[in-house]
Amino acid sequence: MSSETLEFAAMERYRFRNDGLETRTSADQEECEASCSLFYFPLLELPLDQQLQLQQLSFINTNLEACFNPLLMRENHIAYLKRGLTRLSSGFVALDASRPWIIYWILHALELLDALPVEETERVIRTLKPCWNNDHDGGFGGGPKQLGHTATNYASCLTLALLGTPEALETVDRQALYRFFLSRKHAATGAFTAHDGGEVDVRVTYCVVSIANLYGILTDELKAGVVDYVLSCQTYEGGFGGEPDNEAHGGYAFCSVAALYILEAVGQIRDLPGLLHWLANRQMPFEGGYQGRTNKLVDGCYSFWQGAVPALLADVVRERYGDDVPYQCHQEQLQKYILLCGQEISGGLRDKPGKPRDHYHSCYCLSGLSVAQHGDGKGEPVVFGDASNLVARTHPAYNIGYDKAMKAIAYFKAKGPFEPE
Repeated sequence: MSSETLEFAAMERYRFRNDGLETRTSADQEECEASCSLFYFPLLELPLDQQLQLQQLSFINTNLEACFNPLLMRENHIAYLKRGLTRLSSGFVALDASRPWIIYWILHALELLDALPVEETERVIRTLKPCWNNDHDGGFGGGPKQLGHTATNYASCLTLALLGTPEALETVDRQALYRFFLSRKHAATGAFTAHDGGEVDVRVTYCVVSIANLYGILTDELKAGVVDYVLSCQTYEGGFGGEPDNEAHGGYAFCSVAALYILEAVGQIRDLPGLLHWLANRQMPFEGGYQGRTNKLVDGCYSFWQGAVPALLADVVRERYGDDVPYQCHQEQLQKYILLCGQEISGGLRDKPGKPRDHYHSCYCLSGLSVAQHGDGKGEPVVFGDASNLVARTHPAYNIGYDKAMKAIAYFKAKGPFEPE
């Protein structure tokens, strides 16, 4: 794929070809491309009244001399996200065990839009505090009196870190958090369990490693065996599965590479060329966004899960192959997909055209937009469309604001070496 923005007329060559053999998979892919193609056309081919309507909706720039200048509908997204901090519809009862996640998704998305509501800091802390479980091994659960779980613990701790105040950071009892992590250690593999009697995989392991490092409690005891376990999850395709011998998957690939990045072990990846090949082939040639697995459809959330991996690999790629090797993501094409296919006109972002908006996809589409723009943080941002589309830089390993992640690490480092009690 060329590093230059593809012209619309030239995009046809990148459509899927089924080679005369139609399957359920090929039909779904063709249908997906057809829905995306409705958004991929030169602006000036639209009737003037439709151009003006899109301007009024803040979907395109007012400068009609440019044939293609999509806008991030920032204010619409902010309004949608802030509503989620007040009252949710009755259907959200199904996500009762995901309260910390909903708070994190909304606040991180607002953070990327430079609209983090600092006036909500105290209320967020008051909401998360009761989610800590004192009845069993500890950890933040999905709500008050719910079982501590490494995933909701991850979301809770990230939320407190992105708030960035001393009060928020001190909400977490680091000794209790350490005991929770230690209770989740899986001696046979070196990885971690999600909860008491729960699954063991790289997702859980990343959740522990990332939060432990962010809060300055990543001891040798926690790290023992982690690198070997993560490396064992690389598949014949080059990507990483959730466990050894699982199928390569974008979410688990991120968790694996991010954990190795935090542990300064990215250079130990056994098949780096295979990983780069697998990753490059997950960016869809027509749509521009990422799929999560081979033969699956594009999904906006993988804009981050897959799109952050090139940033995490950038240093080792340069070390192995030299500075002339291009960045391992087509940054403009990924932004094109997010801006044209991912935005809901009334606010919020989505999986793909035809799917509803939600807070999860709003968070990870915007996170993907951030890593697509900022890359590995070296050099100037690459911004597709209008210059106002630039969002804040997220940390590719932690997925909170880069400055907030570094601030949290520095805050706890200043306290001196962590000593478990």
